This record gives sequence, C-alpha cells and structure tokens, in this order.
Amino acid sequence: MATVLIIDDSPTQVRYMRILLQGLRVLHRNSDSLSESLPLPEQTDLVLIALILTRNNGFECGARLRELGFFNIALYSDCPESTDADWAQAIGLQALLRLPAPMALLRQQVQSLLGVGAQGKDDGKRRAS
Repeated sequence: MATVLIIDDSPTQVRYMRILLQGLRVLHRNSDSLSESLPLPEQTDLVLIALILTRNNGFECGARLRELGFFNIALYSDCPESTDADWAQAIGLQALLRLPAPMALLRQQVQSLLGVGAQGKDDGKRRAS
C-alpha cells in the first residue's frame, strides 16, 4: 500500500485530502514539524503540501523536503497563481494540483504521481524517498 504524507495546517483541508486518498496509507504533519525537526516518515511514496501554510509556504517546505531526500512532492492549492506551477517545477516538485476539482480527476492525478495504473497495480515506478 502506498504511503502519502500530507503537510497542511488546515484541519478541514486535511479531512478532505484523507477522503480523497482513501485506500492509501495517509500520514499528516503540520508545517511546524519541518521547522521543529520532528521525525518525518522515511518511506513515503508521495508528499502533498498545501501551498499556503501558517508560518511557511509550500515552496519553502518542498525545497526543505528535497534537501532531506524526498523527491516525489506535489503542491496543492485552491487559489494558485499563474506562475505557481512554474515555481514548483523550478525547485524540483512534481506537480501543482488545483483545488477544488472533481474528485475523480484529483484521484487520477494522485495515482499518476504514485506511478500506479488505473487498476491499482504497482507498475514498478514507485518513487520513494
């Protein structure tokens, strides 16, 4: 089973993302966990980060996670600017998911990021840290 780490400070958004990710192992940390050096899971197949956080932003968190050796990272936002996807790509992040979007589309995007086919079978491209 794939493991997805959500970094978000909004309990409402985390609940929504957990519903979206049903059937996957979902872990959650708030943005403070990065600055406080709290342990992060070593085996994570995908990290999803909210673009807007309380003390940081998703770009800073994504860059920090890249430094820590995570590389399958995507941002999500309900109010992305036109240049946000370019910035995400420039720092080595995989994607910017736009919310709200149809649940089926978001699940498809997450499955694509995980490298899992439509039948839920591992295609051997899992990108774990």
